[in-house]
Amino acid sequence: MEYTFSSKAKRFTLILIASGFLLFGLGLTLDSNYQYAEHTGLGQRLWADLLGNGFFFFGVSFGALFFLALQYVAEAAYTIVYKRILEAIITWLPIGAAVILVVLLAGFGHQHHLYHWMDPNVYDVNHADFDEIISHKAHYFNFGSGADGGFLLLRFFGFMGAFIYFAMKFKKRSMQEDVEGGTKLHFKNIAMAAGFLVVFGYGSSVLAWDLIMSLDVHWFSTLFGWYVFAGIWISGIIMTICLLIYLQSQGLMSWVKKGHIHDLGKWMFALSFLWTYLWFAQYMLIWYADIPEEVAPYIARLRDYKFEFFAMMLVNFILPMLFLMDADAKKRKGLLLVIGIIIFFTHWVDLQMLIIPSTMKEAGKIGFVEFGMFLMFLGAFLFVVLRSLASKPLLVKNHPYLEESKNLYH
Repeated sequence: MEYTFSSKAKRFTLILIASGFLLFGLGLTLDSNYQYAEHTGLGQRLWADLLGNGFFFFGVSFGALFFLALQYVAEAAYTIVYKRILEAIITWLPIGAAVILVVLLAGFGHQHHLYHWMDPNVYDVNHADFDEIISHKAHYFNFGSGADGGFLLLRFFGFMGAFIYFAMKFKKRSMQEDVEGGTKLHFKNIAMAAGFLVVFGYGSSVLAWDLIMSLDVHWFSTLFGWYVFAGIWISGIIMTICLLIYLQSQGLMSWVKKGHIHDLGKWMFALSFLWTYLWFAQYMLIWYADIPEEVAPYIARLRDYKFEFFAMMLVNFILPMLFLMDADAKKRKGLLLVIGIIIFFTHWVDLQMLIIPSTMKEAGKIGFVEFGMFLMFLGAFLFVVLRSLASKPLLVKNHPYLEESKNLYH
């Protein structure tokens, strides 16, 4: 059975994009007299939004890729019946990487000042803007002692290229397996997935440091990579749940049973608590130690963004606790969809809280401009993913664990 990317579905994605564009334009109009702080003008805000949305939806795709590889290494059967959804989500990966690259290159071209370490003056000991802390980190970002960004770009292209290669290889072999059968390709995928997880384990943290943590270039946290990774993972799981429920509402994927839905619900429940634990561990340890260079980013968020900072954490923690604790609740598609969408949005807000206070200082906010760009990205993301779903059968063929996956009961 195949999915057809109907005119109604296309229209929905285009409505999201158009609505986002209108909301974005409305935000610009209403904020035309908005008082920005020094060096945090409208252009800075738009580039910060582009980084936030580019990284967020890249993360959704990246989380699905990680989950797919994890299933290969674990030789798990329960995901096989909806593996095509994971393969469709990772289609966005190169697009997300391209958006982030545009932001980086614009920074090196001094079109924005999101990354303070890109300013060549901070490395010049004779300049008034010289920054001793950043100068000590010069060779982490750059090939030389100036702001060339070469070493960061080398890491970016290396890891992004590797991740996109793995994603395309998984998809290609999946289609080959439909034709050839046997176990040869399956075992090749297991070996490749093991290699991917090694690269992912280091590369996901490096990308989080380079792209997000370096916005607060004086600050560092040993938990930051794990924290960002947890948000990426749960966002990918929630997108999988939403797409699966949508396809079943269209009369498709009848082979996916309540047991499969229950498993995905357990992942969403568990990862919400993993993310909350990492949020609390990072915050509590830094607050308790009270070391000046560690607490500065938190002071900025607690002073200017206290509601957003705590609200998104509490929603992510309390909703699963109240509504998804019971086993039967994790099988209720309507409940999973509503809770999933809310949590998905809170993780978008969480990423805004990692970026906006660092780049816009006290002048930032989450308004129509940010919501509009989110809707535009969401519409484009769904268009790409649904088109990918329509390009191949929804159920894999000849996978060695297919029958086991179909007969999952619990």
